[in-house]
Amino acid sequence: MFGNYLKSALRNLMRHKLFSAINVVGLAIGLAACVLIMLFVRDELTYDQQWQSADRIYQLNTGLNFPGSAPEVTSRVSGRAKEALAAAFPDAIDAIVRFNRMNTVVRKDGNAFSETVHWTDPDVVKIFDLKPVAGDISAAMHDNASLAISQSFARKYFGDTSAIGKTLTLTVYDLQRDYGVAAVFEDLPHNTSLEFSALAMIDEGDFAAQTWEFSDWFSANGWTYVKLQDGQTGANFNRLLKNFVDNNISVPSWLSSDRGAKASDYITYTAQPLTDVWLTAIGDALMKTGGDQTQIIAFSAIGALILLVGCINFVNLSTAKATQRAREVALRKVLGASRRQLVVQFLGESILLVAGSMLLGLVLVELVLPVFGDFLGKPLALDYLDPTILLLLTGMALVIGLLAGLYPALVLTGFQPAKILKANKSTETAGSARLRQVLVVFQFAISIGLMVATAAIYGQMYYATNMDLGYNKDGLVSILNVGRKDAADARNTLRQEIARLPGVESVSGVLSWPGGNASINRQLKVLGHEGDGASLSVQDVDYDFLAAYDLDLIAGRNYDRARLSDGIPKRSALKDGILPEGSVMLNEMAITELSLGSSDEAVGQIVRIGLGEDVNGNNIYADLRVIGIVPDMLFHRPRGERVAEAYYLSDSNVRSFSVRFNGNPQTLVRNIGALWTSMVPDVPFQYEFVADMISDKFTSERHLAGLMGTLSLLAVSIACFGLYGLASFTTIRRTKEIGIRKVHGATVMDIVRLLVWQFSRPIVLANLLAWPLATWAMIRWLETFPYRMDLWYLAPMCVAAGLITLLIAWVTVGSNAAKVARSNPIQALRYE
Repeated sequence: MFGNYLKSALRNLMRHKLFSAINVVGLAIGLAACVLIMLFVRDELTYDQQWQSADRIYQLNTGLNFPGSAPEVTSRVSGRAKEALAAAFPDAIDAIVRFNRMNTVVRKDGNAFSETVHWTDPDVVKIFDLKPVAGDISAAMHDNASLAISQSFARKYFGDTSAIGKTLTLTVYDLQRDYGVAAVFEDLPHNTSLEFSALAMIDEGDFAAQTWEFSDWFSANGWTYVKLQDGQTGANFNRLLKNFVDNNISVPSWLSSDRGAKASDYITYTAQPLTDVWLTAIGDALMKTGGDQTQIIAFSAIGALILLVGCINFVNLSTAKATQRAREVALRKVLGASRRQLVVQFLGESILLVAGSMLLGLVLVELVLPVFGDFLGKPLALDYLDPTILLLLTGMALVIGLLAGLYPALVLTGFQPAKILKANKSTETAGSARLRQVLVVFQFAISIGLMVATAAIYGQMYYATNMDLGYNKDGLVSILNVGRKDAADARNTLRQEIARLPGVESVSGVLSWPGGNASINRQLKVLGHEGDGASLSVQDVDYDFLAAYDLDLIAGRNYDRARLSDGIPKRSALKDGILPEGSVMLNEMAITELSLGSSDEAVGQIVRIGLGEDVNGNNIYADLRVIGIVPDMLFHRPRGERVAEAYYLSDSNVRSFSVRFNGNPQTLVRNIGALWTSMVPDVPFQYEFVADMISDKFTSERHLAGLMGTLSLLAVSIACFGLYGLASFTTIRRTKEIGIRKVHGATVMDIVRLLVWQFSRPIVLANLLAWPLATWAMIRWLETFPYRMDLWYLAPMCVAAGLITLLIAWVTVGSNAAKVARSNPIQALRYE
């Protein structure tokens, strides 16, 4: 019996090749897209679950609430917290470890390289089960002259030879030391929020001069991870952290003049499960840029919608063709077939067709998966032996097959043979026709919605990468590593030589470069005003800052080399209790935060800053006269918001050069590189074009836009496959009608217009359904950006998506209708 069912199914498929091909290919594409997205989503959900004690590992976050500034949360923590937490909660903490990332010069065989090295604590091996390849990781982390490096790091510097016992010279800040490689570990898996390739033990004495790294409670520079004792919960540990701050941290006078102020008013600590960090990080400045939970939900929904579009095609065409099999069902019944046998046959045919689609879909997955993985930067793979994967694929095939075969299996098998054979024609209920119309509307609504979403994502990406940052990003290159100790002596000479190069318009030394490490924050107080003032971001600049960034002052003047009082006074200028005076430039947001009035009113007013403490522990202050107002800029975070900022004059605290140029950029870089190599041979030459850097910050949006564009194309293609199939089915059913119309004088164009209009109505309804839903969804998405394109752009995007869809539908249906309409009416009248 099974063999008979199989023969019947195969004959039916071969008899209707076009419909079978459309069914199989359309559903296969939908299944392939769904499987690919499923692999991506599954990978995103497995981050940091590979660690042996993942359920007990927590990342600490710092909440900062400084006067005059919006509250913020960072994933970095003060280096002082580690020992204090371990001493305060010995019964709750099993192990605690810090990671401080430092840009390091690595020297080997006379060559210098710029690397990122993480200084950490010995307990790193108690929390993270790094897989050793050679050597002893624990021993390496107990020696301040040893390194533990990854396999990739080892291959880079030592090739295929053993790295154990080899030496690298590391230079960072004032530290310069030969480090021996004591351990090599496997590269970190891609699905972790951690990111390091070289580890060295923290010896705080090595960084005594850099107090901000490990000594300042209000300077969060590194990441801290805690492994809790068995039985401890994150909720209980967070309750313990509430009192920890007030018991261990004193409020400095520069932050508040209120002696009764509590530290918890300004700083808080929270613990977040490590397995949640990748998708739901509650702070910024992560070790590795995290994922996006909203994006995961969106991709999952889109994958389901793409599959749904394919399923709608499958169901539509299956039910349409099933109506032409009424006579076959009647004859089988007359010859003795039971209804149960016919139900099994129809369901079996449907499941067989879905199985074929599934196999073709998996072939497509294997062909596309390498490209898809490279596009996302993930080594994705489909494991056919995974029970979850097998169960999911089998379940999808069965559910889709049963749904598609349900109509012929339950409806057609219930018809009375005598009525069908007496009518001598196929049968179709009005309900099945209406159902197909509804499904066509639904699948095109999905396609139109995806097209609108794709257009909005591309529009926002274009807006974000081309918006006014407050400065001219074009023709600007950042030269890094200028702040290295080995480059200090040659810095001024190097700047002068770069300024003489052809095409160079201006060179400015700055503390932080666009998109680079964020500047520090300082508390400024307006003289004569009540309160604690405001916490402003501080950027160290030089006299040529405005020229390099192509900025025009809103009010006031620039720093002037002829005015010796310009800039921040040194502590040595304090005499007999008289405060030293200096000058400062502010941006527009800063004068608002400090309540200085308009730009013109702010110029000439005095703000007070702290210069630190004297030998007796007393705070030293300086008064700065506001001399200029600079436009607000998106300097540090192109994806973030503008911040209130003060610009301090400093020729010494320079970490990069910003070079304004015209002409060929590569020629300029070669010339600067040659100068650098000759003058600073022990420091690697690094540069970054600011425009390229800003573009790179939106890589995730480009990936999202590319993926959305591909999915939209797939959805429209699948929908058009189905529309073509339904148009073919409809024209075949109306062959006799078309012949009669032609006999009565209808032209080919009349018939094409008739059929095209009948298929255009569901597309128009689909637009009316998709536009408001897509607009609402994209407005919600755009609200997540601090700066976004104008929302009215969504209207023309909706109209364009609708017109494109209609045009595609007209071409699809019109080509089919024209073919039938051109046929000889005599043949059409003989059709039945």
